Amino acid sequence: MSAVAAGEPVSYAWVGDAEGLYREEIDRAIAAGARRICDVGGGASPALRLARIEKEGLDYVVFDVSGGELQEAPEGYETFEGSILDDAAVAALLERHGPFDLVVTRWAAEHMPDGRHFHANVYRLLAPGGRAVHIFPTLYALPFLVNRLLPDRTSWALLLKAYEGRTKKFPAYYSWCRGPSARQLARLRSVGYEIERYVGFYGHGFYTAVEPVAALHRRIVRWLVGHPVPALTSFAVVVLRRPS
Repeated sequence: MSAVAAGEPVSYAWVGDAEGLYREEIDRAIAAGARRICDVGGGASPALRLARIEKEGLDYVVFDVSGGELQEAPEGYETFEGSILDDAAVAALLERHGPFDLVVTRWAAEHMPDGRHFHANVYRLLAPGGRAVHIFPTLYALPFLVNRLLPDRTSWALLLKAYEGRTKKFPAYYSWCRGPSARQLARLRSVGYEIERYVGFYGHGFYTAVEPVAALHRRIVRWLVGHPVPALTSFAVVVLRRPS
């Protein structure tokens, strides 16, 4: 485990605050002037509602590798089919719609087999001074470690048992999906980013089905928020900036 130097933009919180913080960071970027936005991996569930996009006059593009997912998105979204890991697709997107003031991803980074390539191509999509806001699960939280190690059929069965009504599961690799360790910060900076904020979250709903286990989990989470270990986070929200 690599220690983080004092003064780094790193903090920790309970998982219940993760989605709210992610939304706040997107709102902050828009309030600061972001108007051209790319939602990478938004597929059938874009991060921003169409009503807000239209009300605020945003130029918003949903970029996803799955044409089927894009077809499930509500009618009215601008979409672009292609992989963020495909350099030619990224170039074509830039030619047609970019560059972007803001790139957002929501539960997408963990599905990228090459974390460096993913972050490098997000960087390519950004205009100088543009920001990327990501939310993703992190290793080495136990539920995600199990998901990574078990065969797909077995992990799918466990997911269905834990989350009734779940109908989709995509391959997860967790490349560069880590808590805010010094090594993780260095990785992102090696791509060229400035790191504005990196929040690691502790806790996971997987344990709620068995109350004694859930109670113990809550105690551990409270301790970890006050005594953080980057390798034990469950989720992260990250705000990155391409220098001007």
